[in-house]
Amino acid sequence: MHWPRLRIGTRSSRLARVQVNMVCTDLYQQVPALQDRIEIVYLDTPGDRDRTSCLEDLGGRGVFTDSLDAYVASGEVDCVVHAMKDMEPALRSNLVVGATLKREDPREVLIAPRYDSLDVIPTGGVFGSSSIRRRALLKRLRPDLQFTLLRGNVEERIAQMDGTKLDGTILAYAGLARLGLLAHVQEVFPLGRLPPDPAQGAIGVICHRDSFVVRRLLQMINHHPTFAEITAERALLRSLPKPDALAIGANAVACQDRLVMSALLVSEDGAQEWSHQLDGHTDDAEPLGQRIGAALRGPAQSLLSA
Repeated sequence: MHWPRLRIGTRSSRLARVQVNMVCTDLYQQVPALQDRIEIVYLDTPGDRDRTSCLEDLGGRGVFTDSLDAYVASGEVDCVVHAMKDMEPALRSNLVVGATLKREDPREVLIAPRYDSLDVIPTGGVFGSSSIRRRALLKRLRPDLQFTLLRGNVEERIAQMDGTKLDGTILAYAGLARLGLLAHVQEVFPLGRLPPDPAQGAIGVICHRDSFVVRRLLQMINHHPTFAEITAERALLRSLPKPDALAIGANAVACQDRLVMSALLVSEDGAQEWSHQLDGHTDDAEPLGQRIGAALRGPAQSLLSA
């Protein structure tokens, strides 16, 4: 078959470049004829241009992905590569998740150059974060902690830990692993102690619903267990009111044809929490996530109206 040229959009950070190269490597392995037929198009987003505002003020989830999706919707690129935790819960009606690569470890990690673990950070320690979820989950573990805004790419956030008054920050294991920066990690948190952002650790490729050749290509690199996990976790987000304003952690694990998923909702001050867990068949990933969302919807609405 004669394959067309493929234009893949991505952000220009080093992590984004690593992620798009992972996609290209998988495509080349499946379709060697694509060598020299892939063009990578570097794009910027509101989140890249504004490095000082809180993510919630910039629009929350989607600030790094929505503008890239618009290029796919308009046909300016054939697909875009995202860290799926950054995506809005619902895609534009003419777009689909064409593929997910095999998921990296979704856990959260502590970056705190002067301390070996969260427990030994002094009372009143100052953490840098722009995440509602991370702040609330940390307050659940350490109500004494203080917080200030910390923005930037992974390398920039690590660099800001040196020579500042910050005692620590929380980052995703996956990004550090892909960048070869795991030496900076002081502690890896168990999933139950610090639940990750829904879809954390997964790379997704978004394409147009009607681009059948592109969809056929992407299906060749789709990792089906990861796809089921992410489908459930994103369904949870879509089932909740204003998920960007909630501190919600979730993780689904697919094993053979079974899917086990748990979620934790925490109040902003970390003092209240609600959890739910279900298991089912991987084919039922969407309704599984919806059912967990339904179980947590009442507490979520009460938090939003408080």
